[in-house]
Order: sequence, then structure tokens, then C-alpha cells
Amino acid sequence: MFKGVALITGGSSGIGKAAAERLLKQGSAVTICGRSMERLQQTVDEIFFPGAKLHAVQADVTIAAQIENAVQQTVDRFGRLDALVHCAGAGYLGPLTDTSEETIDRLLNVNVKGAILSAKAVWQVMSAQKEGMIINLCGILGVKTIPNAALYCATKHALAGLTNALAQEGRRSGIRVTGVYCSGVDTPFWEGIAGKPRPEMLLTAGEVAHSILDLLAMPSHLIPNQIVLQHISHQL
Repeated sequence: MFKGVALITGGSSGIGKAAAERLLKQGSAVTICGRSMERLQQTVDEIFFPGAKLHAVQADVTIAAQIENAVQQTVDRFGRLDALVHCAGAGYLGPLTDTSEETIDRLLNVNVKGAILSAKAVWQVMSAQKEGMIINLCGILGVKTIPNAALYCATKHALAGLTNALAQEGRRSGIRVTGVYCSGVDTPFWEGIAGKPRPEMLLTAGEVAHSILDLLAMPSHLIPNQIVLQHISHQL
């Protein structure tokens, strides 16, 4: 059972929120971050209980200074940082010819730059500790492709490449890096996106969070390179 210190990006909803809630219940210390302090506070109100070690920091992962501040606040408050659970991400489905430059920039910034900056921000802390874990929520489209998702697939394949390369870079420093590749999850991700699968074909945020906790609980010498989770009715 993991009882260390975790920083969760995208922690105010969906998988990030579910993971935070479960980690708190097993005695872990958790910092959640996201762009909206209002949403973060709402999450704190919903998952906090007396004795819970929970901290919320407003941070946009696409801005280096903000994610670095979230890392520093976590270390200042809890004394160390054992895990980054990177759940922040942006979604879009549609033909490439209908994709605006604004949408291209948004997905590249959030899904790729945000992951790079988040990993970079925790790397020095974990290197100094000689241990730590980074879990990136890559999604199944980091290893598969579907029509009308060229942009999203491109960003998630980039995240998968980053994850695999960092896994190799981190070995000597005791930093373990892995990707979670899940099929569709019933979260706010789908807001404003056409083509959401039926709820009964989607994973729940809690099911994915359960796998994240299993990863965090593994012995320090053990790390799967990939965890692939797919609903039996929604496999690619």
C-alpha cells in the first residue's frame, strides 16, 4: 500500500479526483492541481475528511512556473515527493480538415508540453531522493489509432514516446516511469466532444484509479512499462 506523497495534475475531476480520494483514504499525502481554484476547492470540499493530508494548488501545466510552484509547495508541505500522477489532458475528435489551428495549439500545449513540463518539474526532486514514480495517463490512443482523431492520437503518441524515453532516463536515478493506456473513461473529458460511447461501454474513473494505486504500491525495483485497460465491449 502506497502511503507516500503524490502530486496529481488534473486533480479536480475525473481520474485525478478518483485517485486522490482513494490515496487519501489509505493514508497518503496528496497535492491536487488544476487551472481552476474554484473547481479545486469544490473537490477539496467533497473528498476531504478530518486527518486527511490534502493540499490544493492552482497550476496550469502548460506554464513552467506554475507547475514548478505546485511541486515546491508539495515538498514544503509534506517534506518530499514520491509520485507524479499526470492526469491533465485535453480532448478533441473530428476530421483533420475541420481542425482549427487554435485546437491544434491547445492539444499540443496541454497533452505534450504540459506532460514535459510536469515531468521536468518533479525530476530534480526525485533524482535527489534517488526514488520516485511518474505515471502518465496516455490513453489507448497512445498506442492505437482511430479515424477522426488524428490530432488527439498524435499528441497521445507523443506522450507515449516521452513516457518510454523517460523510463530509460530515470533508471539510474531510481525514477520509475510508466504509462496507463485506457479505453474510454466516463469523465468530464467528453464534455463538448461528439461521439461519446454509451456509458455502459466506458470504464469508470474509479476503475482506472484502482490500477494507479496498484502501480504505486509495487516494490521499488518493479515497474511495468505499460498498463493497458480496456472495457470488454470497447476494445481497440
